[in-house]
Amino acid sequence: MVSDWFYSLPPHSLDNFEEINEAFHTLYAFRREAKENNHHLLSIKMRQSDSLKSYISYFQNQLTKVLSCREDIFTLAFISEVQVPHPLYKHLLKYEVTRMSEVLSQAQPYIKLGRL
Repeated sequence: MVSDWFYSLPPHSLDNFEEINEAFHTLYAFRREAKENNHHLLSIKMRQSDSLKSYISYFQNQLTKVLSCREDIFTLAFISEVQVPHPLYKHLLKYEVTRMSEVLSQAQPYIKLGRL
């Protein structure tokens, strides 16, 4: 809790609000995880050794690191990085899937089959 941090400071260690502000930001800026931009999603590649389930899970986890992203952009980023020989890739292109909910729905049969 922030108040715990403040009350743990030695008495008279900070003289004014600006020093308190600087100390707080210095402490918490290092603890905050940096957010990525949309280009980060394009760096997430599905390797041949990845299962579809693990790739989906990893990709969704990476979405939490992105500041903001339109659904059509992260859906396109996901599809573009699925291994081209994977049957899901061909299916998603054929049906022009543009929503991640559709991708996840269409991926379920491939996950159950255990195809790589």
